[in-house]
Amino acid sequence: MQFPSFCVFVLGVSLVKTSDPEPCNCEEKTNTCTLLAGANGLPGTPGTNGLPGTPGMQGLPGRNGEEGPKGEKGDPGLRGIQGPPGKAGPPGSKGDQGERGPNGDSGGRELELLKTQISHLQEQMKDLQLTASKTSTVFLGQMFPNSTAAREKKFVTSGAEGNYQLSKTTCSHFGLQIASPRDDKENKAVQSLAAKFGKNAFLGMNDQETEGVFKHLNGDQMAYSKWAPNEPNGVHEDCIEIYPDGNWNDVPCGLSRLIMCEF
Repeated sequence: MQFPSFCVFVLGVSLVKTSDPEPCNCEEKTNTCTLLAGANGLPGTPGTNGLPGTPGMQGLPGRNGEEGPKGEKGDPGLRGIQGPPGKAGPPGSKGDQGERGPNGDSGGRELELLKTQISHLQEQMKDLQLTASKTSTVFLGQMFPNSTAAREKKFVTSGAEGNYQLSKTTCSHFGLQIASPRDDKENKAVQSLAAKFGKNAFLGMNDQETEGVFKHLNGDQMAYSKWAPNEPNGVHEDCIEIYPDGNWNDVPCGLSRLIMCEF
């Protein structure tokens, strides 16, 4: 079968003529022609956006930054309360003997005069002590309005609470010490104040120096006690509290209890 002398193939929008002027002899079975590429077609429409990718792994921590500038000095803190008085120092060495007077009579008169002056000073000292005692009693009555007495002791409290160290410091600040009953009568006086507030109160004795050996603040070993049943029983309970019923219990010194002093 013969085809026309020109084979034309449409590609895109161009029609191209073959360069061979001879008739195009194409077999019927193959139907092939020489094709020339036409001009580029029009660009297609943009595709849709793809899905976002999965988040990447967290990066390694960065290096520490340089140390910042030193901050300004803060305001000074509040002044603490005065600490307890220190222990008395050792006695001084004995002084040298003074020179003997020019004669016995003159020395005797001077000695009598000195004794008279000392006697006057002692009387003045007693008056000052009496005045100071009255003033101190009035002042303590204002600071510790709740009090009770037993024998020569007076027990006072303001109703404030604190741990053992704060209790000891508070009492020492006013020239007092933590209540330390030494007999049943004094213990009942302390109990009455504890019962008034319905609180347990610290006593002055402790075994901080030697476990199981309770002593008073002046170092005297405790001779009187009013332990509750099965007390004391704590290895790390170095302080003593008194219940409102008058019985004692050993407790850690860091707990907060009623502050009670004696003088």
